[in-house]
Amino acid sequence: MATVEGAMHTVRYINPAFCRLVDKTSGELLERPFATILQGMDGFLAPLDRVYRTGKPEFYTEQEFPVLGSSFSSCMMWPLMADDHPVGVIIQVIEASPLHEKTVAMNEALMLGSLRQHELTAVADASNIHLQEEIREREQRERDALMLTREVSHRIKNNLQIIVILIAHEIKRAAAPCVQGYTAIQARILAIAELYGLMSRSSRGPTVTVGAYLGEIVRAISESLLGDASGITIEVKADALDIDPDRAVPFGLLANELVTNAIKHAFPGGTGRVVLTVERTGDQIEFTVADNGVGLTDQRSTNIANTHGNDYVAIFVRQLGGTIAVLGQEETGTTVRMQLPLLLAPRLVPDV
Repeated sequence: MATVEGAMHTVRYINPAFCRLVDKTSGELLERPFATILQGMDGFLAPLDRVYRTGKPEFYTEQEFPVLGSSFSSCMMWPLMADDHPVGVIIQVIEASPLHEKTVAMNEALMLGSLRQHELTAVADASNIHLQEEIREREQRERDALMLTREVSHRIKNNLQIIVILIAHEIKRAAAPCVQGYTAIQARILAIAELYGLMSRSSRGPTVTVGAYLGEIVRAISESLLGDASGITIEVKADALDIDPDRAVPFGLLANELVTNAIKHAFPGGTGRVVLTVERTGDQIEFTVADNGVGLTDQRSTNIANTHGNDYVAIFVRQLGGTIAVLGQEETGTTVRMQLPLLLAPRLVPDV
């Protein structure tokens, strides 16, 4: 703050803050024309003169009137009146230093924030690269494991087929009472071989599709027991479910026994239909094998009760943790319905 009087704007008062602003002492400024403070900035005298002449205050910002360089933020001038006439001017200068210091502090904070952001970005990029490498390595391990599973499954299938061929040779030389037993063993081994055949072709690792698995079992049974001229047909209706190999073995053997029993006992006339159905019902799997054969006659009940296959059915159902019910009447066919725990996972990835 400064006060000047007269047409020469002689300094009559100046406060310590103004002295610090212009880097002079009050003794150097008092009783001297204000113009001596503004050496090289004569343009400031024009608004100062206007206030002295007109008696009207004026306001200037640093952008409009750069007084004393960047030390000024704004300048306000009021007339000093006596008997309604201006006799001097009061000058108030607002320093830019506090604002400048805040600006510098803000800029420093922004710079530090930018550097920190850069560091975080660099760390994130490095982590992302590391993660991508881990993902690629894991995917490669999964591909290697899938290839190994396929290779092992293919070899197991080939070995099982060799056993089937050896049994076929034994059947040709076996006595008539032994042929049925050899044929049953052959069918069971073929059911397991079909599982490993599907696993060797699967794109999802060791799991196999239930519908495809039952289809392969049915095909093998049809080729070995029925032939092309048979009047018995076998159908498969299955929800889109996958099964792992541990449970697939007893499941496939179960299907093999039930279909084989139906073919042998339900159609004495050589004509009929067997339908295998797999449905998911809540947290259970309902597996049904139904035929439209002679139904549960006394003779058929006796035949079924006396077969080893019926014992195997109970064993396989027990291994799967399920229950079994046999329904049927004479001339209406027979339905075997099994309730199994949800051991078959919903299929998420289609075959390719």
